[in-house]
Amino acid sequence: MREILVEHLARVEGHGNIRVVVDKENVREVKMEILEGPRFIEKILVGRSIDEAPDIVARICSICPDPHSVACVNAIEKAIGFRPSEQTRVLRELQLISDVISSHALHLFLLALPDFLGYPDAISMVSKYGKEVALGLKVKKAGNVIKEVLTGRSVHGCTVKPGGYTRVPTQEELEKLEKSLAEAMDGARLAVDLFASFDLPEIFREENMFMAVDPGEVYGFSGEHILISNGERRPVENYRLLTNERVVPHSTAKHSYYQGESFMVGALARILLNRGKLKGEAVELADRIWEKLDPKNPLANNLAQALELVYSVERAIELIEWLLDHGIGEPRGEMKIKAGMGVAAVEAPRGILYHFYEVDGEGKIARADIVTPTAQNAANIEKYLRISAQRLLERGVDNLEPHLEMLVRAYDPCISCSAHLVRVVRLNE
Repeated sequence: MREILVEHLARVEGHGNIRVVVDKENVREVKMEILEGPRFIEKILVGRSIDEAPDIVARICSICPDPHSVACVNAIEKAIGFRPSEQTRVLRELQLISDVISSHALHLFLLALPDFLGYPDAISMVSKYGKEVALGLKVKKAGNVIKEVLTGRSVHGCTVKPGGYTRVPTQEELEKLEKSLAEAMDGARLAVDLFASFDLPEIFREENMFMAVDPGEVYGFSGEHILISNGERRPVENYRLLTNERVVPHSTAKHSYYQGESFMVGALARILLNRGKLKGEAVELADRIWEKLDPKNPLANNLAQALELVYSVERAIELIEWLLDHGIGEPRGEMKIKAGMGVAAVEAPRGILYHFYEVDGEGKIARADIVTPTAQNAANIEKYLRISAQRLLERGVDNLEPHLEMLVRAYDPCISCSAHLVRVVRLNE
């Protein structure tokens, strides 16, 4: 038996292992081991006030705190029967988009691009691809600035509450945001050009199932129904049926299956299921690159993120113009507390995020349930790892690790804030 170790699965958010056991030319076992200590956010929330909840759930992640906060307040408002103002809905869409811009730019230019250009990391690329790295950072900064203006800071903002916000941006702040976004558009376009220029390895191709939020008439990142690539459309209240979470012994993340099959969530799923709802420049770009968005190849998720980046920058500018045209009103509506239950689904950069809450008559959380995108993708990642490893072995490829790492990074997994290793064990050698 020979054991091959790669010390770090770098350029992903979190601490996890990939373990592949190979017996001669056959893959015997594949596990994506997520080793982060289990978090007990759902239990921590019990007994807390609904005002505290969005600040607590934001701490689940420092990469995508905003979708957690927005999903939280959306679900709580449904539970108590409160309908937010149009201004609040626009601000929340802008907040979700800020996270898409910031996260996609980070992933594409600094985490995924080195795989395609043959570099170990973004720092090594700077001497030859300094322009690309600089533009990527500029796009990411534009997303961060939106977060700072809307929530008070770029990580773990503190203004998001049921009923609205504790403060809303001024006209001057919105005008600065609009300028920053306009300057970021060149970087977003560059991302599309870059990732459309790469040919995807055939070893990863296989039939896949997708799920994404139905945003309504316009492409977006929240909604009341879930679209499935088998043609079904289900209300978000069916989230447990859609995710069917199972505990697995090798991971602190649960696995999700629908009708016995793994599925993929994220940018590729959103683009494939909601293409007709795109607007602006993204429509023309989608037409130009559509053949590259291979539904059977998870690596196409990178190009889908790039297309979303262009759309999101344009959409953010459109939302800011709406706010400037309509004027800024009261930051928060008046709520009447009553007992109830509510489910909300938003699209985090990596896919569908579900929040469920039961609220008691005193405005306290009685029960909570949160299902994250990476937990939904985990079983699908293992599926493609097994397929890819077997095909690599059959082609006589001895060094599996770079291919497996590239595959995992394509899902842009949000495990936590560090990374670990890939382990390949060879038997009978």
